[in-house]
Amino acid sequence: MPKIILLVENDDDKLRPAANIVCYMVADTLSAAKINDVRQTGGMVLAFGGKALEICRQYGLDGIVAEPDTSKPLKKQLKPLREALHKKTLGIIIPARRHEAMLAGEIEPEFIAFRAEGSPHDKDIVSWYNDLFLIPSAWIVPDGGAPDDIPDVDFAIVRAKNFENFGC
Repeated sequence: MPKIILLVENDDDKLRPAANIVCYMVADTLSAAKINDVRQTGGMVLAFGGKALEICRQYGLDGIVAEPDTSKPLKKQLKPLREALHKKTLGIIIPARRHEAMLAGEIEPEFIAFRAEGSPHDKDIVSWYNDLFLIPSAWIVPDGGAPDDIPDVDFAIVRAKNFENFGC
């Protein structure tokens, strides 16, 4: 079972301390109170969304998770984020496709998270990636996903609203 990154998207999402949760990913739309609640867990906290860098700076978070537009050059979008973060964490979400995986890896993020494309080859792409690259991988667990559905990755990103049903 991979380690869990708990995605907190709404102010009413429950924070569940669990040994297998190693990081919290907070949406940039959360209230200040909720972001501070997440920070109080003592776990690593990464911001996610269009204002992630701003939220990271404002609350002194550990880094961000970016989801670039894959129809535009990735390096142009991600290099400024990498530089702005200095030594903080940068995670990147991309579709489960080889081309994007290779391009995202050039930025040297701390992890690359794959979003299922609905193809039977999604998990094969993750396996291919893990065989060739050293950058840790993550899988965004779709709603209704189960632990047995996850490819061999370092981290599973689970929405807080799905955490109990996920089997943790």
